[in-house]
This record gives sequence, structure tokens and C-alpha cells, in this order.
Amino acid sequence: MRRAFTLVEVIVAVAIFAILSAMIVPRMTRTVKSEHENTIAQMLDLLSIYAFRDATSSQQIALWQDPETQWITMLIADRDLTATSSDGDRAKFVWTADRRVTPVALPTGMELTDLLVDGVQVTGTDWLIPTVPGGGRPAIEMHLISDSIDTVLRLDSNSNAPLRIDADGLEVKRRESQNLDEYGSRSERW
Repeated sequence: MRRAFTLVEVIVAVAIFAILSAMIVPRMTRTVKSEHENTIAQMLDLLSIYAFRDATSSQQIALWQDPETQWITMLIADRDLTATSSDGDRAKFVWTADRRVTPVALPTGMELTDLLVDGVQVTGTDWLIPTVPGGGRPAIEMHLISDSIDTVLRLDSNSNAPLRIDADGLEVKRRESQNLDEYGSRSERW
């Protein structure tokens, strides 16, 4: 004799499934959003390092997106002593990945939709944004979009700190410097 599920068993199974999904779905959503927020923070760090290295080093650097992996990383111009440049010099410069800077991988669901360099739209997935030693740094604006984030990252040519502007148009506040002498709780000398 075949036994079927009773209505009570079906209702209990549906209730258990509803409770479990109510607990799991919000956690998964928070995980994706936090992953995208971490990527934005990594991009801000990469832009800060790019600006700092341009300001403090005489070596030419560049931001580059690898067309195969879609990772965004910093490159440095190194001398290739084995190659000959077009004017006959023995030292030709080649771009190599900076091993001290971690590349930023855009997570699934996040994409770089717009890239402006000095106000000019850059297209494609294989782009290079070099600095000119002694000649300044280009202004960079990146528009990153996902289901949970719509953010523009802007690094002006004369600034060392990139700005984050969310979709609502409000600039996300960055940490402000504190005067430790004024901040001292008991007027201690620093």
C-alpha cells in the first residue's frame, strides 16, 4: 500500500523551508554587498598608491587592466638591458607588474562601466593609464556598478586622495586629520 504525504506534513515542510530561506537569503545578500564594498576600498587604495608613487618617485608608473583576467593593477617602467630601443640605445623600457601592489579583481556582478582619463572616455578592456615623470598625472574617473553599488571613484590630477561619490551624488566622507594636541583628554603633551 502506497502512502502519500499528508497536508500537515506538506505545511510543516513549507514552513521549515520558509524559515531557512528567511535566514539564509539576507546573509547571502550582505556577503555580496560586503564583497563589493571591499573591492571599492581596494580600488581606492590602488588609486591612492598610484597618486603617492607618482608624487614621490621618479619612476614612470601606470594603471592597467589585464584583458584576460580583468584585474586592475599598477605597472612600473623597468629597463630591459637586453633590448635595443628604436634610437639605438641599449636600455629600452618595458612595463612590468609592480610586485608590491596587489591587483584588484572585480567580483562577479560588478563591472567598470565608464572610465574617463582627463575627461576623455576610454573604451575596451585593455587600457593603460601612464604617468609622465615630471609632467603630471592624468585625472581619472571610474564608474563601478553592481546590483548593490553604483559608485564613481575620482582621482584629480593634483590630488593624492581619491574621492568616492555614490549614486545619490553625495561624496562619501573620508577620515579627517586630528590635531592630537587639541584632542588630548587630559592636556598631555604629545
